[in-house]
Amino acid sequence: MSEEDPKPGVIIDVEPEDATPAPDEHAIDADNEPQAQTPTETGQEKSGSNILPLVIAIIALLSVAGAGWYGYEYTKQLREELAAMNVRVEQAREQQTQLNNALGNATETLRAQEGVLGEQQQVLSQQQDAVQQARDAFKQQEQKLADENVRLQEREAELRAAVADVHRRVGRSGTQWMIAEAEYLLRIASHRLSLARDTKTARLALELADQRLRDTNDPGWTGVREQIARDIAKLSAFEAPDEAGMSARLSALIEQIPQLQLARATIGPERTLPERPDRDPSERSWDTLLDDLWGGLKDSVRIHERDQPVQAMLAPEHQFFLYENLKLQMEAARLGLARNDQALFHDNLATAGEWLNKYFNPEDGTTKAIGEAIAQMRDVQIRPELPDISQSLRTLQVRKKLMEDVAPSGVAEQ
Repeated sequence: MSEEDPKPGVIIDVEPEDATPAPDEHAIDADNEPQAQTPTETGQEKSGSNILPLVIAIIALLSVAGAGWYGYEYTKQLREELAAMNVRVEQAREQQTQLNNALGNATETLRAQEGVLGEQQQVLSQQQDAVQQARDAFKQQEQKLADENVRLQEREAELRAAVADVHRRVGRSGTQWMIAEAEYLLRIASHRLSLARDTKTARLALELADQRLRDTNDPGWTGVREQIARDIAKLSAFEAPDEAGMSARLSALIEQIPQLQLARATIGPERTLPERPDRDPSERSWDTLLDDLWGGLKDSVRIHERDQPVQAMLAPEHQFFLYENLKLQMEAARLGLARNDQALFHDNLATAGEWLNKYFNPEDGTTKAIGEAIAQMRDVQIRPELPDISQSLRTLQVRKKLMEDVAPSGVAEQ
């Protein structure tokens, strides 16, 4: 609206006075002398000329009054709209205050998490030292077991050679040597199972002991052979965990840890705002002013709703420690697997799974694959209870003692 345009609703219609010069009275008198007017007609003309300005003035007053009333209503409407806009601005300010409070809470949470992460780093550092010490101890123990295994194998070979030499000297008819060899094999089976958890060697030793008793051709050993057969069945039904395969699987999962994606600190999916049409400056008016103000306010302030606490983002140095600590957890689980330590294996896998769900993107494929593998291995019993095969040795010893009590020299004579 320009200044040159007339104000809407205000119309001033003022007719100019008649500028026609008054006729010469003498000329009029001369012209109208034969048609002279009466005094009544002259008065009526004067009355009509006085009413016309009055009517015009009344119309002008009415117009001014109408324009004033319209202006008053228009101003009242503008005040109401301005009050409504102030209310909206106040609401937006309260929402901004709430957003600032939420941001402050998130910052405090981030600081608290940083403190917790620092404590966890110290604990993990101590745990790393303990794992390294345990690893060294495990290597020493493994070396001792390997040396002990070599000594046992050498001892077994010596005993086998000695037994073979005795067989050659006394002949195969000496059942006492077969019984002694069967007893020795039963002891070897028990030791291999209890000390090294070697079910295959223990089963082979039981089978060899059964063959030695069978070679005696003495039906008196049937009860002992039946017990040996039951122990062989127990070992056949026993399923030992695939420790080598699980160790290789943990190693492969450790190599995939650098490919994990960290979880983003987002409140929710971003909402796309509707596009506002560009208006020509000539189309702008008081009616479009409120829409423009409200649209600009909505673009500057966004309020998101979330029912769960916001996960704060980690600093780059914290991200590095997070990856390394997750690797340490998996290495500790691998060490627990090698030591047959069920608690160490299970606890480290549980911690790794918890960190995986807490700090990494759950929608990422690598995260899902590692999480599923950890969940599967957590249910595995790496140190199941071994079957008891000592009953075969006790049965043989009871049978042997009974034979010695009944006929001390009879066995040697057979």
